[in-house]
Amino acid sequence: MVGDVVERCQTGIVGYDLISQGGFVRNSSNVFVGGPGSGKTTFLLEFLYNGVTKYGENGLFCSFEPDILDTLNDAFAHGWDFYKLAEEGKIKFIKFSPETSIDELKNELTRLISQNDIKRICFDPVSVLALNISERGKIRERVFDLVSLMKRLRVTSILSDESMESEGMDGFREGEWTKTDIIRFLSDSVSVLYTNGLTGDADRAIKIEKMRRTNHVRKLIGMRITDNGIEVLSPPGQASIVQAQPAPARQPAPAQAR
Repeated sequence: MVGDVVERCQTGIVGYDLISQGGFVRNSSNVFVGGPGSGKTTFLLEFLYNGVTKYGENGLFCSFEPDILDTLNDAFAHGWDFYKLAEEGKIKFIKFSPETSIDELKNELTRLISQNDIKRICFDPVSVLALNISERGKIRERVFDLVSLMKRLRVTSILSDESMESEGMDGFREGEWTKTDIIRFLSDSVSVLYTNGLTGDADRAIKIEKMRRTNHVRKLIGMRITDNGIEVLSPPGQASIVQAQPAPARQPAPAQAR
């Protein structure tokens, strides 16, 4: 079966690994698209938290929003104590200005990933990187540079972006394009989050539009955000996709000599 021999990076998120044949492809770039309140940032935070607490993988959260403290406090409401993990050196949070050049960003990411044995990284929202760029080719070059760097550094990444799809918009007129289109094209997987309960069994929904080398579920699935985090409902009649067994925790890398 497609994807059976591919190494996976489990999210640990209830239901998502089931519909994605065991999680993301290891060292892949993955885009999560949705409108405000659809659960994008919650998914990113839970992916990082589970990485440390369930799989022994250090994480990095890159924010382009004004205040990271708001993000940390939102996570704490789900019982995810990132303050403690940050003190232990297992999670790093960093804020970048939209004016940061791509070369500055790449240099800082390379330093942080190598010094802290980072295996999972999230960007929220990645479209800010191209906020002041209107030329399609330049946007593609910037996103491609970022995605390529993550693959060379052997980390599994999630890039979040906003979209009108979650509000019921079906697309754009022929010939139009958006910055999200470029990000989607360059990614290994695309998951779209909907604020509407389109499946009728939950107040939100999720659909994996593509995931390379994966026999993933291809239809809308109900999703909830609970006190414990995200819960993706089990698709009816989908017993053929089996969730992978938990991977053994990675041992921390030996400290580098200073």
